[in-house]
Amino acid sequence: MNGLRAFAPTILVAALGTTFGSALVIAPGVVTEALGASGLSDLAAVKAILSVVGWLFLGIALYVGAIVTANTCATLIAGQTRLIALQRLVGATGATLRRRITRTGLAVGVVGALVGAVVGTGLSALFVVVLRGNGFLPDTAYTLLPWELVLPIVAVVLATWGAFGVGSRRVLTVTPLEALSSSIEPSHQDIRSGRARTVWSIVLTALGGVLMVVGLVGSGSSPLAVLPAALGGFTSFAGVAIGATLVMPPVLQLIGRIGAHDPVVLLAGRNAMRAPGRSSRATIGLVIGVTLLVTFAVALGIMQRTLETVVSHQPGLTPRMVQEQTDFFVQLNVVVSVIVGFSAVIAAVGVVNALALGVLQRRRELGLLRVLGLTGAQVRRMIITEAVQMVVAAVVTGLVLGTFYGWVGGQTLLGTLGQPITPVLPLPTVMIVVVGALVLAVVATIAPVRRAMRVSPTEALAVD
Repeated sequence: MNGLRAFAPTILVAALGTTFGSALVIAPGVVTEALGASGLSDLAAVKAILSVVGWLFLGIALYVGAIVTANTCATLIAGQTRLIALQRLVGATGATLRRRITRTGLAVGVVGALVGAVVGTGLSALFVVVLRGNGFLPDTAYTLLPWELVLPIVAVVLATWGAFGVGSRRVLTVTPLEALSSSIEPSHQDIRSGRARTVWSIVLTALGGVLMVVGLVGSGSSPLAVLPAALGGFTSFAGVAIGATLVMPPVLQLIGRIGAHDPVVLLAGRNAMRAPGRSSRATIGLVIGVTLLVTFAVALGIMQRTLETVVSHQPGLTPRMVQEQTDFFVQLNVVVSVIVGFSAVIAAVGVVNALALGVLQRRRELGLLRVLGLTGAQVRRMIITEAVQMVVAAVVTGLVLGTFYGWVGGQTLLGTLGQPITPVLPLPTVMIVVVGALVLAVVATIAPVRRAMRVSPTEALAVD
């Protein structure tokens, strides 16, 4: 691999994660200093709560970033199987090659974390200057370089390094004999035969389901039932992420049937199923981002509707008070969506990278299709259709999972109020997710398709 250059998108993921983390670390101090300048005292508890919330969202971003990084590394390695096999053929061991890749991962994490820390600190300083200038923040000194700033840097470096270690495990399974093979992707049966991954996926999903059931059963007696339910949601979702190669292919196959009477659309759907590992790696990051965004949106929607129903039966309530409560939830939803949406942006970067790599690694295939009679426009439409199918599969899966997890959260948190809890899926959130995902699918294929189309069919077929 060409050093850090091959992992430029991964450096961007690490930088985005550290930028987000730096802002979340700096923000609690700025808020408490602003409140202190306004005359409030005993702010230690406020800062502690804000710090816990900040680290929670940072943990989510690190989780998404680690999965995206591991998938990107695995995709690159899958595309260079023959090169790795040739290196094995001339004497290199799998452990040696893996150590080289993990060292690259450490360098990627360090570079991305340092860049992100600088950008995050700079943006935080800019926001403080702007908000202090318009009077929103008191005119006082703010700490923009707290010692805690080192924590997101270390966390991102370790997460990236660990993700490279996970993603590079494929190197250990490459044999010298594969240097003579043109296949760069394991078959569906090879992927499904990964017993350890399958077992872990089933165990985590089942354990998470049990914890959520415990939370739902106890939701009528105590709001603390949300704790086992939340742990169950995270555990089961980890099982879904681990078992992506089991979960996503059936969804992709179902989406691929839409419009399959068109030969180009049919070919696009079969391409996604022909390399389920690559397709699953490309989509699972977006599934995670959409699920997180929809989960918080549904939970907040349930909370707003339930509290409005309870409060509306209180005597002495004025329409102005109802409107103020509605405005509060709208603002809260915007803030939470922006914070959680940052994780979705990280996932989107991974999707773009995975789709682009998938196109560039199939130059021989695209050249063969051109030789067989497909025009450049048909090949381009096939690639875009394949990307749209994968993104739609990810969005549909994320919407279903997010709605379910959001309902479980709302039910376990508000079940003691005795109100019927049904999912509330905000239409603006759905529209933003759907439109953004479709735009993402098209944008992700523009540059790689352009590069692939510049290569003549005969030259593409000669690529080794």
